[in-house]
Amino acid sequence: MKSVVLLLLAFFSSRVQGERIEKIEQCEARCSQGLPCEANYQLSFERCKNLSGGVNRDVFSNTSISTVMKCEERQRCSLHLRVSTGLQMNKHIRGIYVCIVTAGMMERCRAVRILRSAREKLVNQQVNFQDDCLEVHSGQDVHVTIKTWPHICDVAISRSYRVPDCSNKDIQRSVPECITGKIQYDVDTDRKELSVSVSDMLEDKDYQLRLCHKGFICTGTGVQAVLKKENPVKKVTLKYSRPVPCLCIEGWSIMTDAPRVRVCPFENRVEELWSGITFDPIEETLSWEATCHVNAVIRLCELQDGDTCQDFANSSQTYMKGKVTYSAVDPHPRLCMKFITEAGVWVKCPFSEGNFPAWDLKVSTQVGHSELLVTSQVKTSLALSKCTKTVAAECEVTHTTLVKVEKFQTVQLDLSTDLCKSNNCIRAKRADVKYGVTTLYCQPPCSFSASTSTSSESEWQLTHVVVPVVALTTALLVVAMVTGIAMIVYQITRITKARGIGRLPRPHTGSFLSMTEAPNSKTQLACKSVFFDICSSGTSQFKHCVKSNLLNDSTNLLV
Repeated sequence: MKSVVLLLLAFFSSRVQGERIEKIEQCEARCSQGLPCEANYQLSFERCKNLSGGVNRDVFSNTSISTVMKCEERQRCSLHLRVSTGLQMNKHIRGIYVCIVTAGMMERCRAVRILRSAREKLVNQQVNFQDDCLEVHSGQDVHVTIKTWPHICDVAISRSYRVPDCSNKDIQRSVPECITGKIQYDVDTDRKELSVSVSDMLEDKDYQLRLCHKGFICTGTGVQAVLKKENPVKKVTLKYSRPVPCLCIEGWSIMTDAPRVRVCPFENRVEELWSGITFDPIEETLSWEATCHVNAVIRLCELQDGDTCQDFANSSQTYMKGKVTYSAVDPHPRLCMKFITEAGVWVKCPFSEGNFPAWDLKVSTQVGHSELLVTSQVKTSLALSKCTKTVAAECEVTHTTLVKVEKFQTVQLDLSTDLCKSNNCIRAKRADVKYGVTTLYCQPPCSFSASTSTSSESEWQLTHVVVPVVALTTALLVVAMVTGIAMIVYQITRITKARGIGRLPRPHTGSFLSMTEAPNSKTQLACKSVFFDICSSGTSQFKHCVKSNLLNDSTNLLV
């Protein structure tokens, strides 16, 4: 049982690696039974001979074709075609021609013949010939023709043969045109770095690495590095920008017509293709260009409740290459781009984070009516419709108004509809764009009661608090002013009476004058006291004026 399992494993391993390639030190021609033979390269222009006696056409047997490797060093091997056949000898045939033709090349031939000394003994006997000196290349399609030497007309056999390609493990390790190196990598997603190491590369050549986007050709991204042959550490770090499926690491030995190896670390990251959406806010143009080749149908859609996206009419575009562009687009958070491929459907909403707020609408509700406040960052026209919600969750339009808003301006509209009652709503949509989202503004039922409560509270405060306080303050000020004026009039009356007494005839005697000095001094002090009391009430201008007049009168009385 074990032997059967081992045989099966060996069989499947050989199938995976391809046929084993025999290695030879030098190419040569050989003849069976130790017969002496010689070989050389020949031109294929020799004309065939027509023998009158005729020759049996079935002179070839057991013909086989295979590939061998002639190796000078471990990584310096070349591929050769080994042709083996059996030939029925006669007096006319002295050997064989082996000719090969490959695409774009002239026919090349080798002649292998028996020496004259041994040829006479081999008439009517079969001799096996083998030659492995015709060089070929991996993956070539070869047309092989075996003829008699000299060439007898109509006596030949032909075979088609395909040389093993570079997927063969033996060829991959030994033939320079197939030695690409083995690339291994580690991904650091946080730093966006690829740590790349190379093994089994050509030992006497520098090695080139680069990042590229795979398509019809692999287009370089500009990130590259060179591994020097003398450096024992064959490792480098390459930075990438986006982990798209077609981003590949490509490597090859630095020499003419070097084969290349390519590995693509992110080939399953299909969702990364849809992140290349751009928006021009001035032109209001939405565009997307794939970094990788992909067959997809692109549509614009409006995001609905339940994560469904309703397609816009006439927005479907089939993407093959280049850029998909949509003009006159309203950058609303619910406007999205839908990508449809054979692998699935993806929806991307580039404005969901509010990066380009073009316009906004706010509703202010008072008792019995509503006001709209429209603000816009662009010059636009809005179609505003009054509508009433129906049982089918639709909104039946009753009236539509077109409102023009200038850039960075605000427009205030008074609505006759009270949005806090019944099912009244406002439906808004830009009228100056091709692709715009319809937005429905409906106040919640609680908004009306809250607004009414706030308004009633404000009216109560105005009626019962503010008005009485203002009235009381005004009354107090009036009373204070009237009282001050009355006191001033009273004091002026007293002073007037005092002035009449001071003007009585005075005796013309010196004794009378000396007797009246003391009273006059007291009168002056009394007057000053009265004057200061008067100046302590009333407004500042009025006090200053009265004080000045009273002082003048007092001075006249005392003189």
